[in-house]
Amino acid sequence: MDIVTITLNPAIDQTVFLDRLAVGKVNRSSCHHRQPGGKGINVSSMLGQYGIPTIATGFLGNENTRLFDELFQSRLIEDAFIRIPGETRTGIKLVDTGRHETTDINFPGLKPTLKEVEQFEKKLRSLVKPGRWFVFAGSLPEGLSIDFFEEIIALVKKGGGFLAADTSGEALKVAIRNGADLVKPNEHELAEILGYELPDFASRVAAARELQQKVSHVILSLGSQGALFITPDKALMASAPPVKVMSTVGAGDSLLAGYLAGLSTDQSSSECARLGSVFAWAALEDVSRQLPSVGEIRRRLPSIKIQPL
Repeated sequence: MDIVTITLNPAIDQTVFLDRLAVGKVNRSSCHHRQPGGKGINVSSMLGQYGIPTIATGFLGNENTRLFDELFQSRLIEDAFIRIPGETRTGIKLVDTGRHETTDINFPGLKPTLKEVEQFEKKLRSLVKPGRWFVFAGSLPEGLSIDFFEEIIALVKKGGGFLAADTSGEALKVAIRNGADLVKPNEHELAEILGYELPDFASRVAAARELQQKVSHVILSLGSQGALFITPDKALMASAPPVKVMSTVGAGDSLLAGYLAGLSTDQSSSECARLGSVFAWAALEDVSRQLPSVGEIRRRLPSIKIQPL
């Protein structure tokens, strides 16, 4: 199974660790980490570490590509990005280790021109083929409307591809309405598109089941509780053992990557859920989102608790 990831608004993630974030005061960092990011790129990176090559496309600023180029070369990622003038944005994550809280500061992204958008559409059209998965992850850059996202979906679906959407708000609604094959909201994103609160586990399960009537694969991320995995033939709750959380950045992307890794190797619904959970586990305990060895991944798989619903 081929996988293409689409990241239209990537970022360089600057994660800064603080013993305690003091607003309005001087803060001193205990350590920091800088790496290329963007939700689709994170998916490609995790899959590449597991030995599954991907094609990554979207828009990248041509003035700060070094980190991305190095990542692509080391993680089995074929670079199909459209380079545009300027710098890819930075996203700053302030991790308060005392309170176990993360504060995000997201800079505005680059605004592609009409010509650059047309280049991207031409590139995407060349990548579409029957049976290939396309992972649309993250936000739209400034200047691109939700209609553009609908055009992307139509292009993929018309060509016989499968669409996995990891987005939120109106974009998530559009993906569901236009035939997405997989969605991965968290409980807050799902409540937002439904228009009502999901106060307990039972309401979240019911909402995810309702969503699965429209989308074949639904992954509902429940944070530290784990995740729901609902397909036409199975409804499962998966949870990992307690993890020492270094950073939550990229954990959801890793969850999706692990699930796709399972699908691409023809594993059962339960094993896809286990693999997704282990990928997320690895991301939570390592700020660099480094997967452990295949042997260690296999050792961890039985530690994932699977509960049929």
